[in-house]
Amino acid sequence: MLHKSNKTKRQTKERESRMKRILRTQKSTYVLSLILCLTGMAALFTTLWKTWPQISSSENAFSTFLTLLWTEKPDLIPGLEFKLVYLFILGDVMLISGVLTWILSRQWFLLPGKTVWFQCPYCNKKWKSMEDKALVHCPHCRQLIHPKMIEK
Repeated sequence: MLHKSNKTKRQTKERESRMKRILRTQKSTYVLSLILCLTGMAALFTTLWKTWPQISSSENAFSTFLTLLWTEKPDLIPGLEFKLVYLFILGDVMLISGVLTWILSRQWFLLPGKTVWFQCPYCNKKWKSMEDKALVHCPHCRQLIHPKMIEK
């Protein structure tokens, strides 16, 4: 029983080694991930820009940064006041979601090995298919045949 499972695993690996891997990216999702990442980096940069004068002059930069996040209320948009921590959290969320969207926009596909030209011995018509075909139906005359491989 164990011997058969090892044999099937080996056959699967050999089949996958003959297959071609193709990376497919979804362009719309890629653009969305780029926009999300840039928005997140802009929010984080703005947070750092607003707190930098106080951070650079303090002895304990981390604790100063944390207190400024909770106490600063910048007026980035006139009439809209919010704490700096909200901008920092928004930047983190946008950056993480942009990276995850970029990762999920990529897909690997396994395609069968080489495609070759076959010729039917009955109707002499040609077609393209995978090279590991032994006994097939001709797509033109529907006969069950052993196709002849031809080079083109």
